[in-house]
Amino acid sequence: MYFKDFLDKNSKTLIMGILNITPDSFYDGNKYFDSDLNKKFSELDKCDIIDIGAESSRPGANPVVEQDEKNRISKSFKFLVNKAKYYSIDTYKPSVASFCIENGFNMINDIKGGSSREMFDVASNYKVPIILMHMQGNPISMQEEPKYDNIIDDLKYFFEKRINVAIKHGVNPKNIIIDPGIGFGKTIEQNDQIINSISEFKYFGCPILIGLSRKSFLTYESNKPKDRLESSLAVSALAINNGADIIRVHDIEKTIEVFSIIDRILNR
Repeated sequence: MYFKDFLDKNSKTLIMGILNITPDSFYDGNKYFDSDLNKKFSELDKCDIIDIGAESSRPGANPVVEQDEKNRISKSFKFLVNKAKYYSIDTYKPSVASFCIENGFNMINDIKGGSSREMFDVASNYKVPIILMHMQGNPISMQEEPKYDNIIDDLKYFFEKRINVAIKHGVNPKNIIIDPGIGFGKTIEQNDQIINSISEFKYFGCPILIGLSRKSFLTYESNKPKDRLESSLAVSALAINNGADIIRVHDIEKTIEVFSIIDRILNR
């Protein structure tokens, strides 16, 4: 089944649960780095997609060498047992993606949106869905005065190019998901514009993923990521109403509770 068919069959907002096996992610860094993952996977099993990463992409984060990333991510392999679920590897390195798919993963989440064309070959060869995210620059410097001619038009141009390249490399269009990359080289105002303009990306016919959970653009009176659950859920509701198909989240139980009501009201 292609991912687009999976989305249509479920006819609801899909929940992508986050698992960072890292020492330095902005919200839950080091929480699961050296811990037993049994409890976390039990909670994540309630999600439609589990997105697992072993390299932080927070603003200012340094890259991780491939072998270290593989060593970290391998801790998750024994938990990838639900054949009806998508296990997404959050990486921009084709060799890491291949390694993970060979060991139970069945989706790629590429924060660099296929900047390495080899990643499209991996997605095509293994026939797995790929998420193409937009990021201006790289995590080390992406928040240093990001500039666009027009944020929405620039994103549309980016996705049009990357989707065309993906298809040329053999990726089925029904296996392409797009993510505008909230917080990845964008100002607060630009993030707000994206949330308000999600429907414009429907033009591409691809499922739209939005990741905003506890991010800094939701800051209220200098609060910290741990204080942003309510704002994350509220703005997620706006994103769903504006056309988001998948929301990437940290807080599984509260998300399921809130999204079930939102989907009911929107008749999803």
